[in-house]
Amino acid sequence: MKTWRHLFAVLATLALGACGLDTSTIDAEDNRVFLPSLRASVNLTKSGQAPSEPRDGHAIEFGMSRTRGRDSQTLAAGQSPVVLDANTFSGPQQLRNDFDFSYMDVSWRWRRFFGGRSVGLEAHAGLGHTALDLTVSSPTQHAYRHFSTFGPQAGVGVIWRMQPTTTLQARLSGFVSDEEGINRAARFECFVAQAVHPNFIVRAGYAGWEAKGGNLDLMSDIRLRFSGPVLGLELTFGP
Repeated sequence: MKTWRHLFAVLATLALGACGLDTSTIDAEDNRVFLPSLRASVNLTKSGQAPSEPRDGHAIEFGMSRTRGRDSQTLAAGQSPVVLDANTFSGPQQLRNDFDFSYMDVSWRWRRFFGGRSVGLEAHAGLGHTALDLTVSSPTQHAYRHFSTFGPQAGVGVIWRMQPTTTLQARLSGFVSDEEGINRAARFECFVAQAVHPNFIVRAGYAGWEAKGGNLDLMSDIRLRFSGPVLGLELTFGP
């Protein structure tokens, strides 16, 4: 019996695609997530400062972060269905959308300080990778799909040096991909960075993300919005 139900779901999904019918976006917003992160950087420009103190010049950065969130979504009667991994959710019903999202990147970074070296600008560019475990469930159905995408990423930032080893930093960055899964993402973060060792930095602040997946094969588009406190650790090296 399960085999027949699965076959029916597949045929229904194919019919939706063949007929060109619209699907509803899988939409989740969670503003109470925790966003831990790890970062490593290698300064390429010589300086008399400790590696953990912000400086002019170039560096290579490696970063990773991960979070989990959830949200509910209401499908009204007559509304276009939600489709995920050959499972069709038709209204009226209440859906629960759970996501496990992680992001990794490697970047070239440039920094330049002005005004007595109290204010600095930075830019970074490189390659990013997103991984998403997405689950949509209702009282009678359950669907899961894993997505993984690679693509270019870049961003800009502002740094205010409050003390030699304490800075307030803000960053805005974006990611794009042409693969199936998350193919657009934007992140804003604002945090205090404190050097606690010549090679070790602690970051604390707040971040917000928006991640989108569109043009998925026979599936609904995806829109995730999440934000919350950030706690990050960074190892930094260099001359």
